[in-house]
Amino acid sequence: MSFDHPWLLAALMLCLPALRGASARPTKISSMAALPNDAVSRLIDILLRLLAAGTIAAVVLGLAGLHRGAGEVERTGHGAHIVLLLDRSLSMDEGLALTGEKAKMTKTEAAVNLIQAFFNRRPADTFGLVAFSTQPIPAMPLTEHREAIAASMSAMRQKGLANTDIGAGFLAALRLFKNDDPQASRVILFVSDGAGRIPATVQADLRTRMLLQRIHLYYLYLRSGDSPPLSAKTSGGQDLTQPAALDEFFKGLGIPYRGFEASDPQALSAATQAVGQLERKPVTYHETLPRVGYEGPCNLAAITCLAILLLARLAERDFRPQRQQA
Repeated sequence: MSFDHPWLLAALMLCLPALRGASARPTKISSMAALPNDAVSRLIDILLRLLAAGTIAAVVLGLAGLHRGAGEVERTGHGAHIVLLLDRSLSMDEGLALTGEKAKMTKTEAAVNLIQAFFNRRPADTFGLVAFSTQPIPAMPLTEHREAIAASMSAMRQKGLANTDIGAGFLAALRLFKNDDPQASRVILFVSDGAGRIPATVQADLRTRMLLQRIHLYYLYLRSGDSPPLSAKTSGGQDLTQPAALDEFFKGLGIPYRGFEASDPQALSAATQAVGQLERKPVTYHETLPRVGYEGPCNLAAITCLAILLLARLAERDFRPQRQQA
């Protein structure tokens, strides 16, 4: 607690006369022995004196600018710092269903719906969002503001763009961890239909950065149509254009990694639930507390005390005999 104008606190000395009952109306009486032993009256007298002093104190504290200064508080939660890396290529606008099945929604719609449900289940996490196609699109830095993340996820429902440069997307996601808390559990949740590429020149850079930043990687492969599964044999291409090749590359990075294959919204939901169960490491973070002013509560307390004193004054009765009119 602190004050904007601490010199005004000297006016608290005005509470002393109020405590002595200086404002009470004197009443003449012939003898103190004639006063009844009235404990209720003594209690009311003490309360009225305290109310008078409290009125003065509340006014002085309000004028002095009583407030709690801004600061930080350390909190501990079970969560992680998660960057959502979302594929926004044209292929993501296709339906999520295998060949011969009826698609209920596009891959993008399924991914956005499930990821929103995923981060709603994890209130202690910090989230960031990177979309990518031909170029990466850093949509939201790591933040605890849930409304901002929800709005950026809703914006991902727009039509997709042309090609898919997965390598550039990963580099943009890793840059979000540049000034991150080193104690945090860092997670990249990569959501794609696998129709992209990581150039051979970028693969070594990704491997080094992910190891240095201690990344936990999860790959949600949205399989549809006649796309090959993650268990398919790879062609050995250097650009990792097939989902199975991506899966093998991620397994060889030397970091915690799991790949999930989803061919329908139910499978995608099961994959996000599995990720949520895996990332439960306690995270210590600092929350910024804004300045809180107490001028309003002080003024309210002064008005309340003054109203009670006014009612008590109006309730006073004069026991002196009234003079008869001639």
